[in-house]
Amino acid sequence: MLERHQIEPERLPGVVVAKWNAEVLSEGFIPFPKRLLRCLPKLFQGQHALEHLAVILAVVDYKRPQLNRPPSAEYLAFIAGMETELFNRRIDELKAQGRVVVQGTDVAIDVNLEPFIEEIMKATQDD
Repeated sequence: MLERHQIEPERLPGVVVAKWNAEVLSEGFIPFPKRLLRCLPKLFQGQHALEHLAVILAVVDYKRPQLNRPPSAEYLAFIAGMETELFNRRIDELKAQGRVVVQGTDVAIDVNLEPFIEEIMKATQDD
């Protein structure tokens, strides 16, 4: 069973706690680029826009330098706050949209966000 880990408030960077309180940050935080913030309405539209964003942010949350193994779809779904079946549907939609490249299986899924990053750069190049 997956469970949410708690972070000690004193381990959080002060600049982050100034933006959000320690209680909201108790499970950690994800860096959110300002370039993405500027183009969110352009890139995320439609009925499942927030779920698509949650999937991408769950993938970002897992990424670390020198990973030993890819995450499972179940774990990423847990991080995104959705059932695994729904997570898989949304990741398939992002793949069909050309925003991500997905390899592997449900137990070791590798999601490449480079196409999405290129989309962010293109959407903000004139700003």
